[in-house]
Amino acid sequence: MSDSKHMLFARNLICICIEDNQNADYQGLLYHQYADDPVSFDGTADLMVKMEALFDEWDFPQRGLAARKFDKKDRDELKRKKPAHGDKLPIDIIAEKCGVRNVQNKKGALGTFVVQVVYRQDASWQGHVIIKEKDEQLDFNSALELIRIIDRIVSG
Repeated sequence: MSDSKHMLFARNLICICIEDNQNADYQGLLYHQYADDPVSFDGTADLMVKMEALFDEWDFPQRGLAARKFDKKDRDELKRKKPAHGDKLPIDIIAEKCGVRNVQNKKGALGTFVVQVVYRQDASWQGHVIIKEKDEQLDFNSALELIRIIDRIVSG
């Protein structure tokens, strides 16, 4: 099957390029559609934190659970926040401002994974991943399952 058979089309695609594996933890770059420059990550936990931060910035996919706030001042601030641009999602505003790039043509030294997180429910992620080296698309039901897919491919 050719590389062009498996493609994902979504507003929140992320391409994970694994460049190195030190002490059973991955280092690399992640690309998203709204910036030319990649975001580097140093470890699997760092990758997950940076992806979650992007989803929060884009407000897409929206969280299934609200972030917990224990300080009354923080809770009151959340209540006062209103959308600045009417019904537009932040990801739409970012797309209009920055334009959209193709991230599905990137390549990592040890592995390349194009990820679409469809839902952020049950305090985790659900979505699809394309394993570029195998030209295979898999579904995942949690962030842990996504990490296991990446680990299985990169570790061989």
